[in-house]
Amino acid sequence: MADYGYPDGGGEEEDMQWPPAPPAYGYPDDDGGGERPPFVLIDPRAYFADRKNATTAVIDMEAGAPNLRGRLQVTFCAVAPPLVSYFCVHASHMDRTEFPVAPSILATETDGGLALLRVATVDPVYPPDHVRPENCQYFVYDALARKLHQLPQPGFQHRLSEPSLAIMRKPNKSSQNTSKHVSLRPHVHGEAEAEAEADFVVAAQSYIFWGKESPHICIYDSAIKTWSNKPVVMGSSYPERHLPSKTLTIGGSNGTVAWVDLWYNIVLCDVLAKCPKLRYLKLPTEPCDGGINPRSLRDIAVFGNTIKYVAILHHPDTSRWVATAWSIKKGRRSWPKEWHMECQLDSTHIKVDAAGRVATFPTLSSLFVGLPTLSLQNDAIVYFLAKIDFSPRQRTAWVLAVDMKNETAEQVVEFPAERTYCVAKGYDASRISAYLQPAPGTQQMPK
Repeated sequence: MADYGYPDGGGEEEDMQWPPAPPAYGYPDDDGGGERPPFVLIDPRAYFADRKNATTAVIDMEAGAPNLRGRLQVTFCAVAPPLVSYFCVHASHMDRTEFPVAPSILATETDGGLALLRVATVDPVYPPDHVRPENCQYFVYDALARKLHQLPQPGFQHRLSEPSLAIMRKPNKSSQNTSKHVSLRPHVHGEAEAEAEADFVVAAQSYIFWGKESPHICIYDSAIKTWSNKPVVMGSSYPERHLPSKTLTIGGSNGTVAWVDLWYNIVLCDVLAKCPKLRYLKLPTEPCDGGINPRSLRDIAVFGNTIKYVAILHHPDTSRWVATAWSIKKGRRSWPKEWHMECQLDSTHIKVDAAGRVATFPTLSSLFVGLPTLSLQNDAIVYFLAKIDFSPRQRTAWVLAVDMKNETAEQVVEFPAERTYCVAKGYDASRISAYLQPAPGTQQMPK
C-alpha cells in the first residue's frame, strides 16, 4: 500500500520556509456577511495574513507569555463545502519567522461556536522548527461574541495530550434540568451576544494517561480561569491500546467527551462529573497495519443522538478502494454489535451524474484518495481528498463530494495543497461557521 500519512507528519512544517498566501475565495465575505454555511471543511492550520471581515477578533497578548507581544488578530473565511474554508492570523508586533509552525485549530465545539487555537513561538536555544510545550499558548475564539480569550499556560503540572483536547460551553442550570444534550444554536445577533457570555471548559487527557495507576484529566474552567487535575476511574475492561486521533464533545450535564482512536475504539468520559468513569465502545472495522495515520482512511462525527463512522479499505496492488459508512445510537451503554452498516461505495462505480456516466475527472484510477470526511448535514455525502502524489511540492489536488448511497460525485473542486503532506491532513469538518457573526447591518436568522 502507498504511504497514506504517518502520525508524526514528516515534512508538515516545511511550509514555514515559504508560507503561501491564503486563497482568494472567502474574502472578505463571499456571501456579503449574511447567512453562513451550516458547516464547513476548514484547514486547521492558519495562514499568516492581515485580513479582516465580520468574524475578526483581536486580543492584546499578555506580557508574561513567552515571546508573545503586541496584538493577535484572528479572521475566519468561511465558504460552503466542498471548497475548504480557512482562517488567518496576524500578530501586530511579530514576524512570521518567530513562529516555528503555523497557529492551528486544536478543537472546535461539536455543536457550538468555540474554537481552541494553539500559537507556538520559537525558542532561541532550539532549532527554529522545534515546538516546546513551554512555548505553546492557547487561545479560545468565541464566534458568538467575536472575542478571543487567552488561557494561562498549563505548565508542567498540567501537561496534557493535545490530540485529546476538547472544548465545550458549560451547561447552565436550566439546560441541566431540561435536556441531556446541550448545544447552542445560532440566534439573532442580540441573543447570540447574551449567550456568548456562558463559561466554557477545556479538557484533555494528561500527557501520560494510559498505563498509569492513577490517571487524570487536565481541565481549564473559564469561570475561575485556572487549570486543574481530576482523577478518573479506568474501569476493569479498558482497552489494551488507545491513541486518540479525533475528539468529539457530546455535551450534556456531565460534559461528555468522546476520545476516538480511529483504528480501534471510542473512550467516553464525563469530564464535569465529580468522579469521571471511562466507558468504552469498539469500532466496527478492523485496524490497518504499518503505522498509517488513521485519519487518512477514517472519520467519525456526532449527529444528535447518533454517531456516524466511515472507513476506506484499499485493495492491495490496485487503486480500487471501498468506503463503508456505519452508525450507532449513542447512549450510556452502547455495544459494538449495535453498529449498523448504512451503505458501501466501490470507487469503480462512482458516477458524475444521475445518467450513470462513470467519473473520469479527476481520473480516480490514477489518483491517491483519502481523508474521508462526513458531511455534517446528516446526509449521505462524504468528502474525499484526491492527489496526484503525496509530495508537499505537488500542488494539484481535488476535494470530491460523493453521495455514498447514489454512488455519484456531486461536486469536484480544486484544493490548494501546497501545505498538505500525504492525504492524512488538509481539512476537518466543523459547525463553527453557523455561529460566525454576520457583518454589521445584516441579520442572521436561526437555523
